[in-house]
Amino acid sequence: MSRHRRVQSKKALPVKERPAPAIAPTSAIRASMKGPHVTFTLLLLSLCAGLYAWTADFPLAFDDYTYLIDNPVFHHQDAFSYLWKFTEFTTYPARIGSDPDYAVNFIMRPVAYASFHLNHWADGFNPRWYRIMNVIIHGCNGLLVYALTTVLLQRASRRFPLGSDSVRFIPVTAALLFVVHPLAIESVTYVIQRFTSMMTLFSLLALWLHFLSLQSTSRASLWLLRAGSMASLILAMQTKECSVTIPFVAVLLDAVVLGSGLVPALRRSLPLLICAPLIPLLVILTSTAQHGWVFDWSTSLNIVNSRDEPLNHWHYIVTQFTVLVHYLRLLFWPTGLNLDPQWPLYDSLFRGPVIASLTLLAAGIAAAIFAFRRFRTDSRFAMILVFTFWFFITISISSGLVPLPDLVAEHRAYLPSIGIFVIVACLLDCLRTSASRTWARTWVPGAVGMSIFALAWSTCARNEVWRTTESLWANTVEGSPGKFRTWGNLGAAYSMSGNEEKAVECYRKALEIEPRFQNGLLNLSNSLLRLGRPEESVEMTLQLIKNDHTIRDKAPVAYTLALGLAGVGRLTEAAQNLEQMLAMDPKSADAHQLLGLVYAEMGKNVFALRHLQKAARLRAPSPKLLSRIRDLEQKVNTPLIRLQ
Repeated sequence: MSRHRRVQSKKALPVKERPAPAIAPTSAIRASMKGPHVTFTLLLLSLCAGLYAWTADFPLAFDDYTYLIDNPVFHHQDAFSYLWKFTEFTTYPARIGSDPDYAVNFIMRPVAYASFHLNHWADGFNPRWYRIMNVIIHGCNGLLVYALTTVLLQRASRRFPLGSDSVRFIPVTAALLFVVHPLAIESVTYVIQRFTSMMTLFSLLALWLHFLSLQSTSRASLWLLRAGSMASLILAMQTKECSVTIPFVAVLLDAVVLGSGLVPALRRSLPLLICAPLIPLLVILTSTAQHGWVFDWSTSLNIVNSRDEPLNHWHYIVTQFTVLVHYLRLLFWPTGLNLDPQWPLYDSLFRGPVIASLTLLAAGIAAAIFAFRRFRTDSRFAMILVFTFWFFITISISSGLVPLPDLVAEHRAYLPSIGIFVIVACLLDCLRTSASRTWARTWVPGAVGMSIFALAWSTCARNEVWRTTESLWANTVEGSPGKFRTWGNLGAAYSMSGNEEKAVECYRKALEIEPRFQNGLLNLSNSLLRLGRPEESVEMTLQLIKNDHTIRDKAPVAYTLALGLAGVGRLTEAAQNLEQMLAMDPKSADAHQLLGLVYAEMGKNVFALRHLQKAARLRAPSPKLLSRIRDLEQKVNTPLIRLQ
């Protein structure tokens, strides 16, 4: 009951004298918004294109190579028929000495990989169309943020009427903030993180279709929309695992924002809820298949944990409280963005930063609950409450439930950030509508416009960092100078551009931080070879083998060692290494060619010719190789078939 006494006039006003209602009915809201929908769609897509389209030809980076170019599963001819050869497929990477995560990643995300295959079929690994598709997806996500919040506010206005200008202002503001914010860059400019943006696309589409179905006027359209919602959710779940949280978000939105109550919301969300077990079942099935069909819950939960240095799950959860605050800070003040952040690992809840983070997060949740209880008849505070939980629910998979090798990654905040942008839009609208003066009502939209411009400028400036591989990793090193991996990747970037001296400096810096850094030692060995310093190269490669004896038989290590040994004149040892390498991989054209050249230096022309001819059959030979073969054929002067 209201605390204010209701005063009733003794005489009703004549009909003509009654003031016009300040609140527009839902049907009037929808009618008044038909025209602006098209205008806003064009504006949003143009803005998205302006922010990102110019990055289309920037080079691929980091995991683009790992999960696309160098991924044996991506190039597997029967990859999409894995269900029929499940055990063979899940164990394939391990059998060829590669990372088992390749198979896990493909099985959990086949829809995203199908889109990458489409790009590859159209234009190989040219980054242009990969990125253009990413930009289109991001623009569509912005439109779906607008569409979803509009539908929710229109439906919520049936219970507690809301002004038509608020129903326009909140979705527009939330969608614009989402599209222009620089925290989205890692999910758009970074090609491989289409995993995140495409998952968000299907997740938002599933929610939008679900809530459209609730206002359907015919049984046929109701079932069609629900089927579309369910199909979209399955596509989301086969794009990235975080989408498993979407059915629970749907229940909360229905129960709290629309005021349906928990039981009706659960009943109406049943088509989405029955999809939820898909992700856990796939994880368990894949993990069990990789371990000889022996089920272990802990192994399944840690399926993507680091295999070399696995993180303690409790330490990971504790640390994520500080990471969540970091994401929130970036959303409100996006400075210090970093592709590979350096972050401390905490082992107890009673560490200062953890306590401070927990206090801040708990205060935010408490404030949302208090405001909802205080203003029960205002739909905006119901939105604030649920979208507060949206942030925590959608980020719970990557920041708690499943321990990941990297403690922080900006793309993980892409879907959760929508919750924060909706909250900000609702709070700004409350401020705008509570202003008593006309100039104050215009001040809030003006401030929003200035913020949009500032964020768009920051996005363009941050995108510029991605222009070259060197600039990207130089920026990353600047933000994470104590992380050996960032120095190693900067070295690789310099090496790819031909600057081997700088590459060597970076690799040595990485090895100062982590002396057992395998890729650092191997890459340093190769850079030293290219600089004509084989003695140092051999020393680095032998150090690598000393650190891990099992690595000697791996093709890149064996080949690099053989090159170094040949360079210092130890030809017999080089030949032995290459013979062992070919025993494991007889179709290695590089090994055959190098072994042929080594045998030629040793004067064993017959063996040299045999291996060079084998190399020429395995791949298109260079003119230099053909010339060397002709020279050897003249020296041998005997048909090869007789020698065999």
